[in-house]
Amino acid sequence: MSRVVTWRVLVAFVALAALPALPGIPTYYLLLAFDALLFGAIAMSLDLLMGYTGLVSFGHAAFYGLGAYATAILLERGVLSLWACLGGALVVVGVYAAIVGYFATARRGIYFALLTLIFAEVVYTFFRYTQTFGGSDGIQGLPDAHLWRGVPIDTPQRKYYLVLVYLAVAYAICRVVVTSHFGRVLVAIRENEDRARFLGYRVQRYKMAACMISALLTGLAGAIYPMRAAFATPDLMLWTESGEFIISVMIGGLGTLVGPILGGAFFTILRDKVSSFVDWYFIVIGVVLVLIVLFMPKGLLGIRRLHGFRQWRQGA
Repeated sequence: MSRVVTWRVLVAFVALAALPALPGIPTYYLLLAFDALLFGAIAMSLDLLMGYTGLVSFGHAAFYGLGAYATAILLERGVLSLWACLGGALVVVGVYAAIVGYFATARRGIYFALLTLIFAEVVYTFFRYTQTFGGSDGIQGLPDAHLWRGVPIDTPQRKYYLVLVYLAVAYAICRVVVTSHFGRVLVAIRENEDRARFLGYRVQRYKMAACMISALLTGLAGAIYPMRAAFATPDLMLWTESGEFIISVMIGGLGTLVGPILGGAFFTILRDKVSSFVDWYFIVIGVVLVLIVLFMPKGLLGIRRLHGFRQWRQGA
């Protein structure tokens, strides 16, 4: 089964890598693909907490926004190296995630969710009203980052391949985590935290480690975003952004990794297409989410699994 999944994932990444080579593909759709893959990667990172550890974070947008600001500040000051931007984002997001994780993982359920939200709102308010970082306008007009000297990431194709490589690395990390002993302990914590504690596992340390991994992957996504948009604003840290991440995970399917990627891409494309026709696009998205929760509780990935189960029943 794992070999089948691996081959399917490889085929999917090869197909995605071939996308820019399609004749006549507009720049608009290539950038939309960038957004879809980036959002899918963030949803997958959040799924480590929601789907595998049973922790719902309403503050994931803070990790995303801090990563974006780390890149924006460096680019604004003339530090154009991609690796310096990614490294700076890891440091900033890592420090913040360690503080949030230390306090939030000591609580369960709704209290964990509320603490992540409170911390995120503090960070959002700070950047929203601090003129040093542009206030509500954020940091605009950023130059292109450089892969190395003389190789700027200045075309839609290069930006697309950047996010594709990030998605591949993030997926590999998440796959290693969930298939390891550490990942199985996370599932045990999700199913029965008290029992895992009685078995001798230091539950808070495991939860904090999962929080750190998820936060750092999300922070890297945030660090990549200004390289495509050329700006970073406080709106990236709004609680509504965290809500969109959660919706993407639910649409794709909890505890699947691939499901949230599909959910994030589906949400991004749906939002883009619907918003081009109506201003109240979130009503449409809300209706879609309700229908998925009612009729596809396992998300988009659950359709294939349900179809496979029915085929097995018919053949039995």
